[in-house]
Amino acid sequence: MKCILITGATSFIGLNLLNYLLNDYKIIAVVRPNSQKLENLPVNVNLSVAELNLEEYDKLPLIITENIYGFIHLAWNGTRGADRENIEIQKLNYKYSISALHSAAKLNAKIFMSAGSQAEYGLQNNIITENTVPKPVTAYGKSKLKFYEYGMEFCKNNNIKFVEPRFFSLYGAGDYKGTLIMSILDKMLKNEPCDLTDCMQKWNFLNIKDAVTGMKLLLEGEQVKSGAYNFASNDTRELKSFLLEMKNITNSKSILNFGAIPHNDSGKYGINPDIRKLLNTGWQPKISFEDGIRDLLVLRYSGCYNENF
Repeated sequence: MKCILITGATSFIGLNLLNYLLNDYKIIAVVRPNSQKLENLPVNVNLSVAELNLEEYDKLPLIITENIYGFIHLAWNGTRGADRENIEIQKLNYKYSISALHSAAKLNAKIFMSAGSQAEYGLQNNIITENTVPKPVTAYGKSKLKFYEYGMEFCKNNNIKFVEPRFFSLYGAGDYKGTLIMSILDKMLKNEPCDLTDCMQKWNFLNIKDAVTGMKLLLEGEQVKSGAYNFASNDTRELKSFLLEMKNITNSKSILNFGAIPHNDSGKYGINPDIRKLLNTGWQPKISFEDGIRDLLVLRYSGCYNENF
């Protein structure tokens, strides 16, 4: 059985991916020492845990005794709020990610997967393909792009396949409670008013279950080539339409105050991702937005509705 190493294994993406891969691979979950989220990891004979901080990723070849087939690097600090503009945090992320990449080479990894972001493209008015010229505006986006460019060159020189799912807007089980979907859904279920921008910009949401099936395909597909792959659904429309659909699904009495909050400069831009490159690998999104929201409602009423499942 092949072995996969996952950094950031208790994150939203990491935990969903780990659970999806666990029946087919041995998994080494790299987590922060004494992490409160350790208890969310499943008990499974195929799973082992390595407790290391990001700055210790150069030690991975010293504590792991077997060769790694795939190295999936999801750990990254400062992914939300003001920390996205914190240059020092993002510089350290870049530095530690390079350590992870070098460790992957020493562990004889055949494929390295890095978690990319729409932030690498910056503010775009047009349809976004993988060939769109990146114009990141945040320190977060700039560091992600810089690591992607370094990783592509390093892996080319070391006979490692480098793939980067570039995530747009993911949602689903285990998501952070402060995201738009999770926070507005919570208000709708309490029939609380929701103050919003005009929400006229184009948007796209991809369910985490569809995302991890795509990641597995990139990991296994022999036809998959090194590079970035846009991860989004085939449902792009005005953000307002998604929120009205949520209200209808939940039968909420919440008043949606569109236009109550002004846009900041970046908020005027939407996203319109082209996913043909990922579709050409054989992947297809299967979960509609309606079904994804209904899945979250089932989790809530079963007592499992929070960012830790």
